[in-house]
Amino acid sequence: MPAKSKKTGGYSKGDALPVAAEPEKKLPEPKKNDSDSEDESDSGSGSEDGSDVAPPQTENKEPRFKSAAEQEAHEAELKKAALEDEATIKRLQEIRLRREKAKLEREEAEKAQAEEETRKKNEAQAAEEARQKALSERPKLQVPGPKEVKDSLMRLQQCASDEFQQKHGFKGAGGNKLTKMKYGDFKKIFDDFQENAPLEELHKYKGT
Repeated sequence: MPAKSKKTGGYSKGDALPVAAEPEKKLPEPKKNDSDSEDESDSGSGSEDGSDVAPPQTENKEPRFKSAAEQEAHEAELKKAALEDEATIKRLQEIRLRREKAKLEREEAEKAQAEEETRKKNEAQAAEEARQKALSERPKLQVPGPKEVKDSLMRLQQCASDEFQQKHGFKGAGGNKLTKMKYGDFKKIFDDFQENAPLEELHKYKGT
């Protein structure tokens, strides 16, 4: 009896070998754009930290004025405030004009005062110059009348020198003695004083 052949691998020689299944091919994944990756990362990060904010919704605001009367009252207040502002501006302008006017008046008064002081100073200077000129000249005295003998002799006692008074005999004489002097004698005394007295005595008698 022939010997039985041994099976190799569990299969007989006449059996067909099983075909091995081919591995399943994986399709390539589509490449992602950088923007898509950024969007995904942004969306991922937003979802993680909860920072997704919904777009603002427009609120239905109520009208500013609830009625026409309220609007008219508001406009009246604005008009009143504007008028008050105009009145304030006008008042400030009036104050400024008054100050400018007062300043001009003060400057004019100061100018007039300075001019008056200059005029008085010039007049005083001219008068002093005239006086000095007159003192340098021999004045012409007016001869007193007969009724003025006593007063003129008393005045000569104040102006003439003691030597002159002694020369004519009226030094220290009282009013009664001076009144009794004859007008002719007085005229001689006065003429002598006019011609020979120093300038200082003549100007003192005249009052220059």
